[in-house]
Amino acid sequence: MTTTPHHIRRRALMLSAALGFAMGALATGNAMAQANSRSVPTAEWSRIVEAAKKEGKIILYGTMAPAVHDRIVAAFNAANPGIKMELVRVVGAAMTTKFEAERQAPNVEGGDAMLTADVRWAMNIQKQGLLKTPVGPNAATWPEPFMKNGQIVFLGINPWVMSYNTNLVKTPVTSYKDLLRPEFKDKIGSTALVAEVVTIWWKWLDESNPGLLEALAKQGVKMYPSSVAASNSAASGEILVNNFSVIPIEGALAAQKAPTKMIITDPAYGFSYGGAIVSWAKNPNAALVAMDFLMSVRGQQALVGNQEAASPLKNVPGSLDTSKLNLQLLDWDKATPESLKTFEAKWNRLFGAR
Repeated sequence: MTTTPHHIRRRALMLSAALGFAMGALATGNAMAQANSRSVPTAEWSRIVEAAKKEGKIILYGTMAPAVHDRIVAAFNAANPGIKMELVRVVGAAMTTKFEAERQAPNVEGGDAMLTADVRWAMNIQKQGLLKTPVGPNAATWPEPFMKNGQIVFLGINPWVMSYNTNLVKTPVTSYKDLLRPEFKDKIGSTALVAEVVTIWWKWLDESNPGLLEALAKQGVKMYPSSVAASNSAASGEILVNNFSVIPIEGALAAQKAPTKMIITDPAYGFSYGGAIVSWAKNPNAALVAMDFLMSVRGQQALVGNQEAASPLKNVPGSLDTSKLNLQLLDWDKATPESLKTFEAKWNRLFGAR
């Protein structure tokens, strides 16, 4: 992994401020008032936990890497006897479609909550009053900069990374511009625009590397339906390099001794998974318990694994040290739907409609 220490540029100061892990914001009266709104008396929290045990389960839809999902389920079930977590991996826009169908079918049991990289949909339904406010002992003290509109929890910081096949690529890859090397002609893989967050990443790549997308289109890029599929193809040798992945996916391949190497580029771009509870949840109390668990040190430890992501909380074992990275964090307020629609038209012209 390439993680050369250096000073973070001024453009990325908004991430640095967030990665002060929110203690300054929590010191203000306004932030404390917001935190307290997620606080409930001990007796009320006990009632919620007992009601959750009667519900017996929480159904969570997630877009994280399978290995992360496995850790979350194991940690939650061990910490909450009597409540079983069922975590279903739903990638891209399929999650929105699934939730919307379930909302229109009140007699159908479906997802109670989400862990999604595509936060826009959660933001939109929040405006319609269709999310529940997370409450509990950990929710009450969660760092305020990692809350969106009081109901969407940003559960960590995840850099996007690249990977390449070390058996077939002898000169190390260190940057996106390396993708233009002649040896990579028609041997590059990536993820198609299967979700808005992927479009945002491609737009960042275009803006931070002027002319690169046009050159990549000539170089040839094989598009996959997910970063898991693209990374597996790099490991098998079907492609030589994958330009869009996350650390947990690459870590799982490394654990299997796959011939791949991961690179965090300089600069790098990152995002946070958003956690939210839908108002039509069939297991609302279990959903509250689950979301509060994800905001605990134990829950965060399951999320970050072995330096796979950074936690907004201090002193979480295994949390990635982002102070060594030139990392900019996705800002959903700046990624307007209008600008993304314009960029998507450009992408489609270069790489073909998704």
